[in-house]
Amino acid sequence: MTTSITSSATQTIISAGGNPSALVIENGGIVSGIGKNKIINGNFAINQRGVSGTVTLAAGAYGHDRFKAGAAGCTYTFATLENITTITISAGSLIQVIEGLNLFSGNVVLSWEGTAQGKIGAGAYGNSGVTGTAVGGTDLSVEFSTGTLSLVQLETGSYKSAFEHRPYGMELSLCHRYFYALGGGAVNQIFVLGFSISTSYANCHVYHPVVMRSSPNFSLNTVSNFQLSNGVNAFICTALYAAGAQSTTVSLLRAQVTSGLTAFTPWRLEDAGANSARMYFDAEM
Repeated sequence: MTTSITSSATQTIISAGGNPSALVIENGGIVSGIGKNKIINGNFAINQRGVSGTVTLAAGAYGHDRFKAGAAGCTYTFATLENITTITISAGSLIQVIEGLNLFSGNVVLSWEGTAQGKIGAGAYGNSGVTGTAVGGTDLSVEFSTGTLSLVQLETGSYKSAFEHRPYGMELSLCHRYFYALGGGAVNQIFVLGFSISTSYANCHVYHPVVMRSSPNFSLNTVSNFQLSNGVNAFICTALYAAGAQSTTVSLLRAQVTSGLTAFTPWRLEDAGANSARMYFDAEM
């Protein structure tokens, strides 16, 4: 046990239940676990793809952030009450793959609220509290069958503990390593500044909000929702695609218009005016 004294409170760092993730105790009360939950978005609070209603996913397709359909696809609905989102899986299964960089060798326990059954890797389905083994540095999947599902947690050890509630901004940032979406901010939202290389093309560098897991795949909804503008003239895009060097920190996009750009001058890539432009950067597993 290690104790540190701050100007405001006494903080005690301990290891609980064989879990090496520390618990911070201030003035005698547990505030939070520090990274004990290896599941990202276990409360289903992050929904960057904007799924709604009855969500029907093909095998391997993602719905809520970090959760994808199993081999038979997945159909689910969801509802949020007092900041807790509950998924109801009516067909198929839902999977999250935990990146091996976040795992160390040893026993792990998977817990959740609801009637769905879950399993770790190739193990058997069971009720909340299923145990398994992780191998440090090796990706590990968890999967859930039909039923209700909320507050999903995978932690080190053999005994389940209370769900780790992380701040929304922290959870969103963790999701951004694997996927993030731009758009929906405002009519004529400016996405990024660029520089024309001819009368029809402009290059734009998009710096990712966090270092992504791998160089992401770029996609968008409808190209005509985007335009290049200099504040005086605006031209609807006819193409917008990833070009040149891509990396985990920055992507180079090339926007094309029919004509009208002034070569070698600054232009901004923006929503064409209906708040309908969306672009996506995907480094999911």
